Amino acid sequence: MMFIKEFGQIDINSIQEVGGKGANLGEMTQAGLPVPPGYCITAEAYRQFVSRAGLDELLAQLAEPSTMKNEDIALLSQEISQRILETPLPEEVAQEVVQAFTQVIGHGSLVAVRSSATAEDLPEASFAGQQESYLNIPLSELSNHIKLCWASLWTERAIHYRINNSFDQRQVFLAVVVQQMVDSEVSGVAFSVNPLNAKENEIVIESVWGLGEGIVSGKVTPDHYVINKQNDPIIRYIIADKEKMAVHPLNGPGTTFAEVAEDQRQRSSLSKKDILELTELIKRIEEHYQFPQDIEWAKTGNRYYILQARPITTLHKSTEQVDEHIGESEFFNFDPELEWTNLGGVKERYNKPSSVLGWSILEPCDTEGGLYAYRSISKKELPSPIFAANIYGYLYLNFTNLKSLQPLKMLEPYSSVPDWQQFAPKRTWFKELTLTIGSIKAGNKLINSLAKAFYAMLPDYLDNIDKHKKTDVKSLTMPELLDYIKNNLELAKQFFQLQLPSLSVTEALYNMLTGFMKKWLGDEDLSLSSKLVSGLPDNLTVRTNNKLWELTETVASSPYLRELLAQSTIPEFLSGLDDSAEGKALKAQLTNFLRDYGHLNVNMDIAEDFWWENPGIILAMVKGSLTADKRINPEEREQQKQKEREETEVLVRSKLNFVQRAIFDKLLKSTQSYMLLRDNRHFYVTMPFSLIKKAVVTLAERLTAQGYLLDPRDIYYLTLEELEGLLSHRLAWSQGYEKINRRKSAPRVALDDLPSLFKGWPKLSGDAAARQTGSVPSKNSGRGFALKGVAGSPGQVHGQVKIIYSPSDFSRFQAGDILVAENTDPAWTPLFSIASAVVTEHGGLLSHGAIVAREYGIPAVLGVKNATKIFRDGQTITVDGKKGAVYLE
Repeated sequence: MMFIKEFGQIDINSIQEVGGKGANLGEMTQAGLPVPPGYCITAEAYRQFVSRAGLDELLAQLAEPSTMKNEDIALLSQEISQRILETPLPEEVAQEVVQAFTQVIGHGSLVAVRSSATAEDLPEASFAGQQESYLNIPLSELSNHIKLCWASLWTERAIHYRINNSFDQRQVFLAVVVQQMVDSEVSGVAFSVNPLNAKENEIVIESVWGLGEGIVSGKVTPDHYVINKQNDPIIRYIIADKEKMAVHPLNGPGTTFAEVAEDQRQRSSLSKKDILELTELIKRIEEHYQFPQDIEWAKTGNRYYILQARPITTLHKSTEQVDEHIGESEFFNFDPELEWTNLGGVKERYNKPSSVLGWSILEPCDTEGGLYAYRSISKKELPSPIFAANIYGYLYLNFTNLKSLQPLKMLEPYSSVPDWQQFAPKRTWFKELTLTIGSIKAGNKLINSLAKAFYAMLPDYLDNIDKHKKTDVKSLTMPELLDYIKNNLELAKQFFQLQLPSLSVTEALYNMLTGFMKKWLGDEDLSLSSKLVSGLPDNLTVRTNNKLWELTETVASSPYLRELLAQSTIPEFLSGLDDSAEGKALKAQLTNFLRDYGHLNVNMDIAEDFWWENPGIILAMVKGSLTADKRINPEEREQQKQKEREETEVLVRSKLNFVQRAIFDKLLKSTQSYMLLRDNRHFYVTMPFSLIKKAVVTLAERLTAQGYLLDPRDIYYLTLEELEGLLSHRLAWSQGYEKINRRKSAPRVALDDLPSLFKGWPKLSGDAAARQTGSVPSKNSGRGFALKGVAGSPGQVHGQVKIIYSPSDFSRFQAGDILVAENTDPAWTPLFSIASAVVTEHGGLLSHGAIVAREYGIPAVLGVKNATKIFRDGQTITVDGKKGAVYLE
């Protein structure tokens, strides 16, 4: 039959044909579960009916629902429903419906007629309750109730639900389930995972006397049982006073309610034997689906029937069941007995919460770098082997380890935190002197060895990267994909061994250089210091920007490409490149650019877009650069910066005596070497992460296609270890789904609500006023309100604010705008070529924003708390990079 599918002919893969409810009933039938017999009237029958009823024109009006008023939707809903109910079923559909009823159900039987939307019962998009079900329907009323189901798809409530959940109204179709009625003595619902506390080892069963309508309608309070899934004891139960029960009416369809006999009202509707038998059936259903299930069941005589099963899409831990602090998804290796900090450059580099998968990849890399640094400095046993912790998604470093290595002079940046004395190390003067001498020796050792070790390691590192790049990840099996990820993670750890301690060495050297320049040359505004570390040769960030500039110039030279980019979305622009010779040439140029630079991304989180997977990031920067009246060739600008650096070196040497000059030359050489290494490290470190991302994307797509994940991005809510456990079946998928859903609903915490240094459990401030301490504008004579920050790059600019939160905002940024952001990283560098000034919420003298602003010769003020919240787009401000202040006009 063309329009009919019996339950035995369909399974979970038939959703587009028979909808979620029908597909589940077919799946359970094929699995041998006790499902009452029935069949589905397919979505194709609905499509045929819609076409013959002339509904296409009416449905087309919903193509742009945002333009419709509520009253328009109400009228359209009535018109669609009326048209459906007045139009007879196509003859061929009606014939198949009657034939199937006779063969599958049998003459004289009653059926349940239920709607089954093709997007129904899918996690994240449940249509539960949006369409109707009709009970106790005889064959004579079947056609009419099929049309009532179809019409229920177009109630005002259903239309508004789909609008609010961004469903295309024209792409939702309705199948109808026709199923033999079960005249149940007891019925109810069951949850294979406790929905109240998300405990996967608990099953919850609720039951009432009579038909299931009693519990579904909410008119009867059910008995409630909680069962341990492992050993089947009844943990607790509540027996309700069940005054009424749903029953078949004597005449006609539907249900009615009757009084429950007095001696039954407060009796348990299920015996212990019944509960344990039903528990086994529930476990069998969950085992089949490998996902927590919400089940409707009925019991007549001594037999259970499963009427419906659908995924539990949201599991929330109740407050009484959750640890008073936070769940394991936020603290993977957090030890409250240690001290933790995000100061010392951590906050400015990692100021956005990491994904779960991203953290599980980044943490071993950070640990590798921490171990290398510690072993290079000290032979003592570590206070703790844990170097990094995840606090609400943010990176924190082990301050207990850190302070055991550093003398008090090096701990001064931490001394500004409240209650510093409780964190300050307690040492004798002799131990402090010994640690200071040891620190100087270890520092010199690192300065002399790190850069050499890095450049010695680099050729083999790049060779291995090239070998992995040649692998076709789509051809790998899932175990091979995991091995590929782990192999590239080992490469990343190898790189972090050297690059992580090099950041600390760079910061120490630059601080010594600026201190020297202030003391001997009075360079208080760092104008000379910044020139000494700008324009360094072989800067890979500069090389990247040069290639990006070439892309910009290609677009700028073509009126056609400029117009296409200005008027199109990024996907439209990319597809339109094939329509012209100049477009094809640009496409080839972009392909080459992504081949060489596509491994870059906006931060170290694997969940964020890399350039190769989102060329829109590149084109957004090109689009912004086109707004500049004059685009300066970055190669020419860099030559000017190199010349300026060389002239500054000559100038500084001319003002120093022989001894000072010798100290300066040695210090400058080391500082420049490590500054260049620091600038280039992002270019190299993202390489294995990019390869990992390609394997993760492939793995996610495959798991989604096979039905293990509901959304490819759900993979970022699992750790690498958990993924390995799921794929090797050491971890049940039901546990994986529970973790995904719980982590999706985990609290989001602002970075400034977290303490910068703490021991025990981190206390959240949760106070916006407290967060703005030091950032509340103060009156400044004649110049409006002043916000203080860190002076990052000298100069003064008066202009308009443009707040940029992520690369998705790059296309809004135009030449001359003042860039205001939480923070920037190397992927943002091209914006600096057209920005007039930079203001960030986080950062210091060695932050990316400060370094690049000095490189481009534009003012920068860092560490202006809540700048993205205080300012607004288009607001006029003055940025004074010398004083470290921002003035609101």
